[in-house]
Amino acid sequence: MEPKPTGFSIADYIVFATSLLASFGIGVYSSLAGKKEQTTDDFFFGNHDMNIVAVALSLAATFLSAIGLLGLPSEIYRNGWSYSVLLLPETICGLMGIFLFIPFFYKLRMTSVYEYFEHRFNRTLRRCACLLFITYMMLYMSIVLYAPALALSQVSGLPIWVSILTSGLICTIYTSLGGMKAVIWTDAFQMVIMLCGVVIVLVHGVISAGGVSTVLEANRNTGRLFVDFHGDPTIRHSFWALLVGGTINIMPFGLNQATVQRYLSVKNKRAAQRMLSIQLPTILTWWTILISVGLTMFGYYKGCDPQLSGRIERPDQMMAIFVSDVLGYLQGLPGLFTAVVYSATLSTVSSGVNSIVVVLTEDFIKPMHDMRRKTLLEERTIMRITKGLSFLIGFVAIGMAFISSALGRGLIQFCVSIEGMCGGPLLGLFFCGMMLPFVSSKGATVGVFCGLVMTFWIGIGAIVTHATVEPMPLFTDTCPAFFGNETTDNFAAFFPANQSSAVKGISSWNDTAGLGPDNVFRIQRP
Repeated sequence: MEPKPTGFSIADYIVFATSLLASFGIGVYSSLAGKKEQTTDDFFFGNHDMNIVAVALSLAATFLSAIGLLGLPSEIYRNGWSYSVLLLPETICGLMGIFLFIPFFYKLRMTSVYEYFEHRFNRTLRRCACLLFITYMMLYMSIVLYAPALALSQVSGLPIWVSILTSGLICTIYTSLGGMKAVIWTDAFQMVIMLCGVVIVLVHGVISAGGVSTVLEANRNTGRLFVDFHGDPTIRHSFWALLVGGTINIMPFGLNQATVQRYLSVKNKRAAQRMLSIQLPTILTWWTILISVGLTMFGYYKGCDPQLSGRIERPDQMMAIFVSDVLGYLQGLPGLFTAVVYSATLSTVSSGVNSIVVVLTEDFIKPMHDMRRKTLLEERTIMRITKGLSFLIGFVAIGMAFISSALGRGLIQFCVSIEGMCGGPLLGLFFCGMMLPFVSSKGATVGVFCGLVMTFWIGIGAIVTHATVEPMPLFTDTCPAFFGNETTDNFAAFFPANQSSAVKGISSWNDTAGLGPDNVFRIQRP
């Protein structure tokens, strides 16, 4: 029997609409408050005078996304808490940001991080790095816009194109009008919404599963609390693979354009270090909560796996059915859940749009048009260009999101994982410049080219081969008989069966060898 979506209740619409309107209002207010004459310092860095707590929450929200929100709990549920090892690389990279990256970029004081490559190597490498960044950010934003649009269409009955257009326009308008100030304050609000939402899910989930001891016992009895310390590189998630690979995987975010803009949006270096000291525990708390949700999900479904019992078709639907099962009796929860998903999306896309505009302006338009002088006319001209570019990039991202809905699984996975393919070579280029003074521009060029060939070979190979991983033991011995033939109305409101095929290309990261760490910790963040 095919499920029949129930759609949003009035309370759901109120909760969800309030969240979107609040984000839009905060963004617009930020653009109107303060100076009448907006400058590039305002637009790119919030006039270097932003609140450190707001910047810390914004930086945390920037690198989180709807796909990570839906994917990580499912990964923990199916394969155990090995991913919790990635909290160590996250901590290591955060400390590197505080003591290495922030002093480095405050010494340079460059608007675009890629300007450094021209000073250290040559203009060609600078332009190549910029093009890589713009390419993977545009592909990434298109997928991040599409995923929650699909979720909203399933809970409310709205067409996907309406959802993409609405979320894309809201994000584009407040980013274009307010620049970094609008992005930071809306991101901070969205991070609070996201944390509140997942905490509610976790607390109610633990209570519904029978308490913390019941959850831990269920996971312990099936080996889900085990971490493999073997050094065999063929093991999917060993401690050493996650520690070393996770560190290399997460480190590029400390050098990302969006991150560096936030380093420089506070008063001074010490304020930036305090900001990152707040951001680090925030993002560790977020991942700890999602890991705990994954363990709680298994404690709740330990005797009746929703996929094996026929209630869902794909692992990516686990988070949605869990929310509906433990919170579905409270009106407004589907709206809150969708608001959490959209908050993750808006924060990521707004930061992506703003950072791309900075790169285009500083690395291409300014050098080409010789706009280095600081007269009032030139400042106004630059501001008109940057605001126009913000609208243009936003609309291009919306268009690419529409295209994403028609792509096959392989191409969508390529868009999802391309940031990982490009991030490694760019990280190597930064470290060559920072740590190895004897490396020449020719050597750096050859190194970047070889690195791109290797990472694209590995990434595309993983997509083409589509190697699957068998999950840990799952059971159906306590399932009611009707679960094999019927799906609950509450869950149908999130993921009706006739929509599930559209999600497969986005969600199948956790079934594909080699793509897990990229998508959990990278789809979050530009």
